[in-house]
Amino acid sequence: MPHARPALPGPVPGHLARRSALVAALVGTSLAVCSAAALAQASPGTPRPAAGAPPVPATPMPKADDKERVKTASLPARGLFVGDQLSESAKARLTDLIIESIGMDVQVALIVPTGPWVIDGGGHGDRDLTEKRLGAVRQFLQQRGVDPKRTFVESRIDQKIKEPRLDIQLLGRPSGN
Repeated sequence: MPHARPALPGPVPGHLARRSALVAALVGTSLAVCSAAALAQASPGTPRPAAGAPPVPATPMPKADDKERVKTASLPARGLFVGDQLSESAKARLTDLIIESIGMDVQVALIVPTGPWVIDGGGHGDRDLTEKRLGAVRQFLQQRGVDPKRTFVESRIDQKIKEPRLDIQLLGRPSGN
């Protein structure tokens, strides 16, 4: 049985009646075209819905909050360390990264040296990357709540990149809190 519309009080102006008829015709045509296109794309062996059957509900998509998240800070080598400790500007950038990741259960923390770092250098130049300097980054993250067992160093030393940098990536999911 078709759904009856309630009667509008008074006469409907002609332009509104024409507009509503046009909208109804366009919607009906769009639905027919979409249905025909969907049926045409179905493979020959796919069973087709019976005429008048209720539509099959779509598979629910996962919520955006269910996806893994990545927060990244890219720190240039220049001014990153003072001796074997993080500089104040580096600490501020990493603190901003930690603040951005509030509400995220960090599953992996990656410390990624990228570019032409000098690994075997004994000096304290901007391009020198020592175990003590990496330890300072790990310690800073640990003091801010990142589990040290989930912190890894992934080297991407590439001589083609002109300036070395240190990328810190926090990968995780929204926490249940």
